[in-house]
Amino acid sequence: MSETLSKALVLTMLQHAEDFPWRMQDIGLMSLRLDDRRECRLHVWDPSYWVGEPPIHDHPYDFTSTIIAGEMTNTRYEEDTEGDKYMRFRYSPGAENGRRSDAVRLSSRATIFHEGKHYHQLAHELHASWQQPGTVTAICCQWVETPELTVCVRDEGSWRSGQGREATREEIKGFTAKALEWF
Repeated sequence: MSETLSKALVLTMLQHAEDFPWRMQDIGLMSLRLDDRRECRLHVWDPSYWVGEPPIHDHPYDFTSTIIAGEMTNTRYEEDTEGDKYMRFRYSPGAENGRRSDAVRLSSRATIFHEGKHYHQLAHELHASWQQPGTVTAICCQWVETPELTVCVRDEGSWRSGQGREATREEIKGFTAKALEWF
């Protein structure tokens, strides 16, 4: 995808962002589907839309993320009896309300990625990411059979749904204004 989704093309898309059906996730993420199979998406990040730390989570797909503009830190987590304590929520895909919780200890390893770099993440790997405001990434997914998804947070009261919704006109303007500062 990186060959076909150049920085110049993304710039044009962002300059006309209000012409596209953007989706919001309340983790500071505005996304645009780039295909009908939901395998490729453009992400624009603004962490000011998230309160607290990003959730540690896994996915129902393996993916490769390419940084088109900006900078981000991807942190991978593993269970570790000496690690920090988190509340772990597990649920079946599409059934967040049926989640169950327990405590888990995790250790982490962070990597910083700049424009033009990419990373690959397997569906079952726990991670969290921190982006500079306006960072733009392209993600390509390979869906896998996932019976259960996981989200880990510092305290039980900080659970938030990962479900998306339609982005408002104001959100589209705000996110793209920050993204255009990287171009």
